[in-house]
Amino acid sequence: MKLSTEAKVGIIAIVTIAILIWGLNFLKGKDLFGRQHTYYAVYDDIGGLLPTSYVFINGMKVGQVTKITYSDPQMKRFVVRFALPSKLSIPSNSVAEVFNSDILGSKAMRVIMGDATTFLSPGDTMQSRTEGSMLNEVGKILEPYTDKLEKIINNADTVVNNLKIITDNETQRNFHSALANINNISSHLATVSRDLDNIVGSEKGRIKDIINNVDSLSVTLNNNSGKLENIISNISDISDEVTKAKLGETLSNLNKTVDELSKTMSKISNGKGNVGKLVNDDNLYDNLQKTIEDLDKLIKDIKDNPKKYINVSVF
Repeated sequence: MKLSTEAKVGIIAIVTIAILIWGLNFLKGKDLFGRQHTYYAVYDDIGGLLPTSYVFINGMKVGQVTKITYSDPQMKRFVVRFALPSKLSIPSNSVAEVFNSDILGSKAMRVIMGDATTFLSPGDTMQSRTEGSMLNEVGKILEPYTDKLEKIINNADTVVNNLKIITDNETQRNFHSALANINNISSHLATVSRDLDNIVGSEKGRIKDIINNVDSLSVTLNNNSGKLENIISNISDISDEVTKAKLGETLSNLNKTVDELSKTMSKISNGKGNVGKLVNDDNLYDNLQKTIEDLDKLIKDIKDNPKKYINVSVF
């Protein structure tokens, strides 16, 4: 039996279409030759999940979302139908979670396997939840740092304003002047440093001798620590004796005596009293001096001429 050319073309077209359909479904993750079970999950927000999105278990692609419908006219709840291989046993407390499958925010579904001993039957509704969007997650992470970020932004504004002030011509001139002064100070410091180096270099021997003398003195003090303790003890004893001797009272009496003597000398200086008159009255001094001279002459004359003053009569 020979097939006509038209029949051959039709068979080739059917096979080609079948291969094309199988290839497209294979690329979508559908296995036309494997048995699959259908499950459902209900969400308040599917976050951009598509009917062609993949279903993962522990990171492995095992199924695909096949249909998404809304259960009320206000679209407050969505029913997602997805297919999984029939050979999988899904615990009854498993969760179907919508999550971000890549950094661009593409959505997919993953089944988080539970630990129940009972299993879901085909057509059952699985527990569901939606993972927060990438931006929401980032927002939650950054929320504790909001105040710090605000302070950083304010500080950045302050820095920008300060930079604007710095770019002012007068400020630039002042800045250049300050830099010039700093350079001068640095030059002076370098000169001082060189002078100090020269001084230290020229006096190196003397400095070494001083250090050796200090070391020797330290050794001497260390070797004579016992004598020093005795000296300190003796000084302490002397202090105690002075304290017992009522040195304070003695000094007080001495101060009183000095005050009285000062008052007396003041009176003498002012001409008060006999001594004061004698010291301050020149006439009295001259008369006294003359009297002494006359008396001296009288005594000398008596010695020279005793008969003139002593008359001796004999019976």
